Amino acid sequence: MMISRRALACAAALSCLILPPAYAGDASLGDLVITRAWSRATPGGAKVAGGYLTIENKGTTPERLKAATTTLAAKTEIHEMTVTNGVMTMRPVEGGLVIAPGDSVRLLPGGGHLMLVGLNTALHQGDQVPVTLSFERAGDVKVTLDVQAVGAQAPEFPPRAEIAKPATTAATTEDDESFFTHLHAERAMANVTVTPGRAGPVEIAIQLEDANELPLAADTVAVTLGNPEHGIAPITARAERVGHDQWRVKMAAPLSGRWSLGLAIGLGASDTVNVVSPILLR
Repeated sequence: MMISRRALACAAALSCLILPPAYAGDASLGDLVITRAWSRATPGGAKVAGGYLTIENKGTTPERLKAATTTLAAKTEIHEMTVTNGVMTMRPVEGGLVIAPGDSVRLLPGGGHLMLVGLNTALHQGDQVPVTLSFERAGDVKVTLDVQAVGAQAPEFPPRAEIAKPATTAATTEDDESFFTHLHAERAMANVTVTPGRAGPVEIAIQLEDANELPLAADTVAVTLGNPEHGIAPITARAERVGHDQWRVKMAAPLSGRWSLGLAIGLGASDTVNVVSPILLR
């Protein structure tokens, strides 16, 4: 039986309506589907960047993400986030990231993520970062992280035509959300949480780590906030120690937009590590 060209055209058009659109970074391997893969642009000199994506396991057996690699960084780690006394801390996931059968795992800012350490080039908005994910059962799959703006909280992808699954974490209002960033230098790193993540009075919580991601004790920590886009001169305040490796300070950020946050970490009488990063406040 012959099929008319019109019928074929209609069938093709119908298939386009039924199938959800694919993004540049989407990939699949066996029972695994990886979607919404993205990263953030990095300021000049930054040597670390986060990677975010969603992994869905459509199979009947558990899968495990064992490792990730990219040619743009010296190493890529799979990190999990924990909160202690209001301070977010990153730690590599022991034994890999498990994706249960019929479930999905979302790597998001402020949660689990990929950490690209030792970048050999800056990431600019619009760039694409090739990453290879290594799974225990499925093997290797290549994905592309679409680089969004500095401080982006979510990728600017169009909404996917699918039924959203209930969130597994407690919902929070936008005003309650904090802004998290990771500052990295050769001898010191800092996990910084700005609460709330909007303009006005803010509390800045800092957790320090050494190059091996172990708790780092410092003598002093000074925090500098500035907003050159609005002509606001930098203001510096000394943070108060609240734990062996934890510090806090309250400051004012009266305008929304991109701010510059710098840390002067005093490790000794004449030994200070300076790190700076942009933060985005609503």
